[in-house]
Amino acid sequence: MGLNSSAIILLVVVSFLAQTIDSSLGMGYGTTLGPILIIIGLPPLIVVPGMLVSQLFGGIFGTIFHHRYGNVNLSRNSIHLKIALLLTGFSLIGGVGAGFIALNIPQEYIKIYIGLIVFSMGVLILLFRNKPVKFSWRRISVLALVASFNKGLSGGGYGPVMTSGQILSGIGAKSSIGITSFAEAASCLAAILVYIFGLDAPDFRLAIPLTVGAVASVPIAVRIVKKVNENKFITTIGIVTMFLGTLTLLKVFFS
Repeated sequence: MGLNSSAIILLVVVSFLAQTIDSSLGMGYGTTLGPILIIIGLPPLIVVPGMLVSQLFGGIFGTIFHHRYGNVNLSRNSIHLKIALLLTGFSLIGGVGAGFIALNIPQEYIKIYIGLIVFSMGVLILLFRNKPVKFSWRRISVLALVASFNKGLSGGGYGPVMTSGQILSGIGAKSSIGITSFAEAASCLAAILVYIFGLDAPDFRLAIPLTVGAVASVPIAVRIVKKVNENKFITTIGIVTMFLGTLTLLKVFFS
């Protein structure tokens, strides 16, 4: 597979748009970009490694910019950094466990499970968006396992659960997006290492154009988060989460 200049520009643009959504809402990169790349004829074993690399760098730069603009505080000994590290640890555990289970479960069942989980999280956000939620380490730990379990099973369902779950655990919407960027970058790094050591010659040809688009979008998305009203933002995240859950279920039953 060769990439001409037009294809490279297209990859940069679609990655830019997908990462803008992801860095603004804490979800949506893989959900939007993956299907597009596969529809235009790129094989999954080329799409997935390229997306993982671009998500890694998009997450790193997203974390830096969210911290710099005050959307999240990841300074040493901050509560947000402690949460991010906890989520990262549980994410790695859940991802490894899910990898073994995924080998013995039909993909249709996995997608139905993820669709129902994501949709339910969106509903809960809308139901409790105007009610004060007390912070809970227990809920944070459970959501990290569920989110990483989803990603290990199918490659999706991480951002929606991680971001919405933090909101339901008492973390502000803007901070939850920055924390998700941190944790997802670590998860992508682990997955990249699996590809490198698990395949004889993993194909990273899409990595550069996808990474250029993803990184370029970060400053714009972070400013959007900075300026948006927190309450309206929570409502938007709830609606988008419900939409992604519904879309996942529709793909199962009508594809």
